[in-house]
Amino acid sequence: MPRLEDCFKKAILKHGIPEKIYVDNGAIYSSHHFERICGRLRTQLKHTKPGRPQGRGKQEKFFRFVDLSFVPEAYDLIEQGKIKTLADLNRFFTAWLEVAYHQKIHNSFKQRPADRYNKCEHEIRRIPPHELAEIFLLEETRKVDKTNCISLMGTIYEVEAGFAGEAIQLRFDPYDMSVIQVWKDGKRLQDARILQKLSMQRTKAKEPVAGPLKPEPEPTPKTGLNYVELAYEKYMTEQKEKSQRGLSNLLEGRLT
Repeated sequence: MPRLEDCFKKAILKHGIPEKIYVDNGAIYSSHHFERICGRLRTQLKHTKPGRPQGRGKQEKFFRFVDLSFVPEAYDLIEQGKIKTLADLNRFFTAWLEVAYHQKIHNSFKQRPADRYNKCEHEIRRIPPHELAEIFLLEETRKVDKTNCISLMGTIYEVEAGFAGEAIQLRFDPYDMSVIQVWKDGKRLQDARILQKLSMQRTKAKEPVAGPLKPEPEPTPKTGLNYVELAYEKYMTEQKEKSQRGLSNLLEGRLT
């Protein structure tokens, strides 16, 4: 479906809104979304009758002309390395379509397709790109749960309060899920927003970050002397001197 949407949207932007679309009964053309798009564009969607391939003769003839004229040339460009990507192929095909096919006189109506299109008497309806984007939005119906939430493409969204248990319509672009429109009875409500889940895991308290270590004071340079040892030596010297004075006093007393 996205490929059909992209092709159809580009065709409308370039050539205008068609009055009628004639397609086969493939599933891609029978989807409800494609029917809604045609309804919004006021374009009649008509399917061919099953088992009647004659009605698709014009399309089949165009495909045959592409196979005979464009495809062989495209293979040559691929071998030459001039077509390497799908974008390259589309660029060459667009050039071939405008220069070769649209300028070739058609065998049935004896005109070039470009001339026949330009001389068409029907008014070509145009539409601004932003309005066309709204028309091509996908639409899904969801029931709002008790918590005012809905699920869409595996993601939980929160919607405006007051609609629990009721059905609402969601409109969105599957390639850009940043905007989810919410509609109820033809009235647009606040856009849905992704539900922010709170984590139930306990978080560890952050340990204080240690600041820069203060530089340790530089040790006092050693002098080879020990204070305690010096004190002891001094004490022993004083004790020795005291003993000597006592002995001297004792000897002087005896002599007198």
